[in-house]
Amino acid sequence: MPEIPPKGMSQVIPYLFYLDVPKAMDWLERTFGFDRVLIHPTANNRHHGEMRCGSGIIMMGTSAAEFGTKTPRDAAARTHGTFIYLADVDVHFARAKAAGAEIVEAPVDRDFGRTYWARDLDGHDWFFTTPPG
Repeated sequence: MPEIPPKGMSQVIPYLFYLDVPKAMDWLERTFGFDRVLIHPTANNRHHGEMRCGSGIIMMGTSAAEFGTKTPRDAAARTHGTFIYLADVDVHFARAKAAGAEIVEAPVDRDFGRTYWARDLDGHDWFFTTPPG
């Protein structure tokens, strides 16, 4: 029986589509402080990438018309958001803003914690939160 999830992986992993995976990985690393796990080429000059944020993983691939995959900007739609807990949302916000992230909502205190909302270079929504307490 295989180990579920595989060692070092989360059981639920968002898979996001980007126009240019290497560029997106550079942006996510510089802007949100994600750590690069791996990147490798796939067919037709596309890429698969994986990044880590604390104990969480995201995977990504190059959007491709033949598979019906689009970035949120290409689709002109918001279909999901990724929620991430952080120790200090204000420090993270300052970094993201300085690096050019599209800020949808600056840090604000909510019942579930201090949170802000940003969009990445291809229009994916990210919600960063420090829990109360």
